[in-house]
Amino acid sequence: MKTYHDTFVEQLIRRQRPGGEALFKCGAVLLGLILITAAFLFVRNFFPVCFALVVILEFFAFVYTVKEYEYSFINGDVDIDMIQGKRRRKTILSVSCREISRMAPVLEGGGALSETYDRVLDAAEGSNSPDRWYFVLETQDGRRELVYLSPNQRLLKAFKEYLGRKMDYTPPAEHKDTAE
Repeated sequence: MKTYHDTFVEQLIRRQRPGGEALFKCGAVLLGLILITAAFLFVRNFFPVCFALVVILEFFAFVYTVKEYEYSFINGDVDIDMIQGKRRRKTILSVSCREISRMAPVLEGGGALSETYDRVLDAAEGSNSPDRWYFVLETQDGRRELVYLSPNQRLLKAFKEYLGRKMDYTPPAEHKDTAE
């Protein structure tokens, strides 16, 4: 009797907000207050309409600047979805582990990251996150793609099971640079 081992791992990553986003939100609030004050002083007849319009615009400015990524790993197939505003979901990558040529943690200095790629996809938590990994895809049509992600330990184990030696499973702190 055969037993089947299915692997299913999901992980949701909220993209860290850069400083520019916080500045944008503060500016949007300040601009909204200025517009509401101007509408109250100069066009009192249309103040309720202007107030409602500014509140709706502020809502969309705050909600749709939130970006999340969801990693789904199902029996060697990886899907990465981008979720904007906790509402819109778009699949940005769907690939089999057979197309991944190597996977490793991102280290200072780069190594494989200094090569050129046809497409670079950053689906990691942030560009400076300590648990940032990358993998290199070599598609059937000859394109090379670089993908950054921030996997948890369950997702790393699932990748290791399907990638084998293509994956550098050494933790980033213990990884030695071979250029010495």
